[in-house]
Amino acid sequence: MISKEDFRQACIESIKQVKDVEHVDISDDEDFSNAGLDSLDSMDLVLQVESHTGLDFGELDPAEVNTIDKFYAKAQELFGN
Repeated sequence: MISKEDFRQACIESIKQVKDVEHVDISDDEDFSNAGLDSLDSMDLVLQVESHTGLDFGELDPAEVNTIDKFYAKAQELFGN
């Protein structure tokens, strides 16, 4: 299983790609909307994180994983510790 820090970095890099920005400042418990992501961007975020991590989240509802903490918890649930 990927480490929390590596997963966090994958999320940050993915947000940068989705929003086409150079810097993202978001805490692990902060909603992705605070980084400017809307519902469509959130779907793209899941795809980008899959690409960065090699994990396949399948038909994951992005609304379920609207923070880095929740997204990582879902990864742990699906892929083990």
